[in-house]
Amino acid sequence: MSETELTPAAEAPPRVPERLYAIDRRKADALRCWWQRLTLSAEALKAYTNVPPWPKGMRATLRRCDTIEAAMLTEAFRHLWNLLPKDDLSERQRDQHLQTWSCIALVVAELREEAPKMPLGAGLGRQKRETGKPYMSELRFQQLMTSRTPEELVQRLRRALALIDKRGVSVVHLADNIALWWREYQGGISSQPTRRLGFIWANDYFGATAGYRQDNQ
Repeated sequence: MSETELTPAAEAPPRVPERLYAIDRRKADALRCWWQRLTLSAEALKAYTNVPPWPKGMRATLRRCDTIEAAMLTEAFRHLWNLLPKDDLSERQRDQHLQTWSCIALVVAELREEAPKMPLGAGLGRQKRETGKPYMSELRFQQLMTSRTPEELVQRLRRALALIDKRGVSVVHLADNIALWWREYQGGISSQPTRRLGFIWANDYFGATAGYRQDNQ
């Protein structure tokens, strides 16, 4: 078995049903396996696979990258790229895939713990106990939704994750959001408004805030 292959545990936990708009289930599963091996302790990883975690320095090196180009050159990203199912892509599509997945790796590596069913928007809209307000203000949330360049997206997503202590959202949901942003950035905007990233984020965020704001009225 190669270094990048993951051996499943004797009885793997059930697959989490997640809404996916831009990545397929195979890639979602590969990504989660990669993140677990990159991030979890050896003891925690035993619940998912029999292979050991990668050295902690691998994740640290990826997190120090400032650009997606730098992320592409890391050992951590090479492991992810090798784990992803190999589709029959043109050279142009392969380049787009590289940009998308290096961006995903750069952001997802920030997460220290995940909540498999929690979308990013809902996580940012949760009520902060100390203030009674959402973890991310509406102003910052609007800024996140209007990210125009990959650099802006990475910077704002990193800040967003810092606001929720880099935990409590789904690795797969986060990756799917980033992949959808890239699809739209490259011109692939869905004809269905409900399948566009702006709607998805806003629906999740304001859906989370509606409950406690209504309670306070």
